[in-house]
Amino acid sequence: MTSSEIDSSRRAAWESLIHRSLDEWGSQFHDRRLEKEFIESFTSLEDFLGQPPEIPMFWFFQRRDAFLSQQTMTKWSRDRLADYVLLPATPGYVTRTQCFFLSHFWHSPTHPDPEGQNLRLCQAELGVQSWSYIWVDWSCIPQSPRDEVEDKYFTRGLQTMAGIIRNSGFMWYYPATFQPRLWILWETAEYLLTHADGYEVTEDNRPFVEHIREMLRGGGVLPILEKYGYFCTYARDREFLTAWLDALVLFKTVGLPTDDIRRLQDQITWFPSVQVMIMNSVRGPIRLERYEGTLIVGGRSYTFKPFPSWVGTPI
Repeated sequence: MTSSEIDSSRRAAWESLIHRSLDEWGSQFHDRRLEKEFIESFTSLEDFLGQPPEIPMFWFFQRRDAFLSQQTMTKWSRDRLADYVLLPATPGYVTRTQCFFLSHFWHSPTHPDPEGQNLRLCQAELGVQSWSYIWVDWSCIPQSPRDEVEDKYFTRGLQTMAGIIRNSGFMWYYPATFQPRLWILWETAEYLLTHADGYEVTEDNRPFVEHIREMLRGGGVLPILEKYGYFCTYARDREFLTAWLDALVLFKTVGLPTDDIRRLQDQITWFPSVQVMIMNSVRGPIRLERYEGTLIVGGRSYTFKPFPSWVGTPI
């Protein structure tokens, strides 16, 4: 194909993605004017990926048929837009009845599941359930190597990924032999500590659940990470995940109800540039200073590891 034909094909694929996404929203939401105006304002995938953090975020979710029909996990690609819908990263669009978040180990630096073994387990489990969309990091967010606009979208994806975990069904398959992966611990904690209706404990996720409970019993986040040797590939990921875990565990240990924890997590997720957050709760006024690492509940002050500021900075 000539470069002109490639450009025309990609433009058609982008327009198809927009129309498909709007059709999907229309089946569930009556008042979607604001989200519709934003998504229709993007003239191309390039324009969409490079938007500043002030513009509402939209997530790529893989469609059910695309996920269930693949032989190995497909890597996110500009040339696979037919596999996706875009869902707004605002409350109400991502739901546990329609969406799943897949938590998984990376078995290779260049592909998380090269032989598709874990994928087949997940397909067998999810194929008999009712849902429409799934979010898998390898498939739904730009991977290395990334250009500048892909980096911008990738960073925003990391900042808001907790919103997917909180509001989706949660699916996992981990190796039988425990490996202290910090990403897996964080994903498990985000789901476990923001739901009041319990959490299934299996042999493969049991160590992570027990380590979270150990943190809540007073072990603290950093000591537990060091005790069990939790690691991740990139130092910057560790900084982000440790801060998020420290705040989340603090919310739970000071006795905030699950609904208040979810409201705090929503504010942290949807408004990454807001430094001071204030809300009322059954425990009294809450003030959160995310970049200072301070939480004030009912006049009593607590500290946690400050969040790193990634606003305007590519990862």
